[in-house]
Amino acid sequence: MIEKFLQSFAPYLVMMIFSIALYANTFTHQYALDDEIVISKNEYVLHGIAGMSDIFSKDLFDSFYKQMNTTAQLAGGRYRPLAVASFAIEQEFIGTRQDANFEPDCWDFNHNGKQDIEEDVNRDGNYNDKDLKSKGFGFRHINNTLFYGLSVCILFLFLSTVVFKENKLTAFIISLLFLAHPIHTEVVANVKSRDEIFSFLFIMLSLYLAHQYAAKRTIKYLILTCLSFFAALLSKEYGVVLLLLIPLSLFLFDRDKFVLKKYSGLMLGMIACFAVYYGIRSTIVIGESNLQDAELMNNPFLLADESQKIATKLFIFLKYFITMIYPHPLSSDYGYNSIPYKDFSDFRVWGAIVFLIGCVVALIVSVRKRHWSAFAIAFYLLTILLVTNLIFNIGATMGERLAFHSSLGYCMLLGFALVWIGEKINMKQLSLLFVLPILILYSLKTFSRNKAWENDITLALTDVEIMPESISLNGNASSRNLDLSELPRNKKNEKELIRRAITYGNKAVKLHPGFVNGYLNLGLGYAKIEKYDSAKYVWDIAFNIYPHHPSKPIYYNLLADVYYKNGFKMGALKQWDEGKLLIAKAVELNPTNARYWYDLGGFAYNAQDYAKAKEAWSKAYQLAPNDTTISKVQGLLK
Repeated sequence: MIEKFLQSFAPYLVMMIFSIALYANTFTHQYALDDEIVISKNEYVLHGIAGMSDIFSKDLFDSFYKQMNTTAQLAGGRYRPLAVASFAIEQEFIGTRQDANFEPDCWDFNHNGKQDIEEDVNRDGNYNDKDLKSKGFGFRHINNTLFYGLSVCILFLFLSTVVFKENKLTAFIISLLFLAHPIHTEVVANVKSRDEIFSFLFIMLSLYLAHQYAAKRTIKYLILTCLSFFAALLSKEYGVVLLLLIPLSLFLFDRDKFVLKKYSGLMLGMIACFAVYYGIRSTIVIGESNLQDAELMNNPFLLADESQKIATKLFIFLKYFITMIYPHPLSSDYGYNSIPYKDFSDFRVWGAIVFLIGCVVALIVSVRKRHWSAFAIAFYLLTILLVTNLIFNIGATMGERLAFHSSLGYCMLLGFALVWIGEKINMKQLSLLFVLPILILYSLKTFSRNKAWENDITLALTDVEIMPESISLNGNASSRNLDLSELPRNKKNEKELIRRAITYGNKAVKLHPGFVNGYLNLGLGYAKIEKYDSAKYVWDIAFNIYPHHPSKPIYYNLLADVYYKNGFKMGALKQWDEGKLLIAKAVELNPTNARYWYDLGGFAYNAQDYAKAKEAWSKAYQLAPNDTTISKVQGLLK
């Protein structure tokens, strides 16, 4: 009965239904983390299909870098246009825009000037740009889940027709374990991570097509394999591992017919595809920036010595595997200082060395025996070593999305072990009963973890409790508490939420004194409780670090306006000296505002500081010589 089931279309249907069931609670989610900069504020995505030329001809973060008045911040750049192109196609159904500048009434979708309930897309009680950014994200989440289910179906197709063609039950169990694994939550629940899904999908498809070519030797399958390989490369850099995985796979599973010359056409075609991809990538991605080496957020090993760097990277290699075995707790960030630097006095570092050596030895032995496990081990090592920083700097310490591909190797060995146990007790057909408890635990964890990914607020406030030493999470928790303080339903708790925001912000900048966003959030918190001098102090630090930050004129102008108005309050009380000091602060923050200089002169005049008055009025006239009010006072002081 099971064999008949496995030979039919039913397994594919089961996997699609299972994936939908697992991630159904993400279908009402909004955007989180990099969703904003890759999708909802990416001008090329907002252009829809019209933005395709920019998507395929520019760095992934080009739009973001332009908005932030900066250059590359990530080592090696990022060229992953395929997933971004899919976001642009979705945008055609959601509604395109000309740019990423969101006007104050952008939430008013029907342009009737009223706050209609359906226009509060993120259901927070406010009507602002966040509603527009959230628009259509349910649609995107559904698509992510469908693509994920499709990728697992292609995995099963490859496993059941190539690796375990005589044991489809093993292929089915492995596919189910992979589908349900909680470490994949970030990849599916965070829409931006569709690049991981596409990459895995086309890697699996390339492997399947390569074996179809080996069996049928037609030009059709050679072309399809090369196209799929190219699509994998355009999805994410993992695709390069196919240059090793495909010949290894053919060697292992086409053993009766394997002759290296027979596949020379295929390999030459793939090498040509890679050369084209590399040429395109080299001319497109934004080059190296000194920000990469100097900024702790993009270079988490910046403060480690050489010994600590190697030891910590080895520890992370082991931690990935441990997290696959026991995926709890999970976090959206493992950056500095979530994983403290290690040294070679830590036994876990030596455990990682033993594990790495063991994997390499097992790979060599299994390749020599042409055993299928060589594929699982090779797939694991090739994909995990790319993201451990051991080979090159990836700009991040660790990430669950980065374990997505390599977890297949683990699931293959686990699934096979469960079937092997069933065979040993002569109950192979009951192997599904052995896997059922694991699937239930995986599913419960995945379903519960999905909730954290609802939006930036739920994610930051959940994960900062899990990784309390993370700079990024403390900074995000600060920002998200400020967001909460602005919601109508939180009016009674506004001050407490601001206090929390300041607490998290202070911790973030204590962990990393160069953390610009931490200072910006702190300043907003202080401004909200009317500690304007404190706000200015931390913003000065932020803008000294990042002089061209796009928020600088916004924050300084707002603060200048506050000082200006408070100065006039002093003036109403005839406290001219105090008022003069406040308006002088406004002038310091916005020195091109002629009106500020004019009124500073007036306050100085009333305070009998005539030299200051003359200086201020003269400056006001330089800025606005055609202003008649300013012109009239020029002769008052000689």
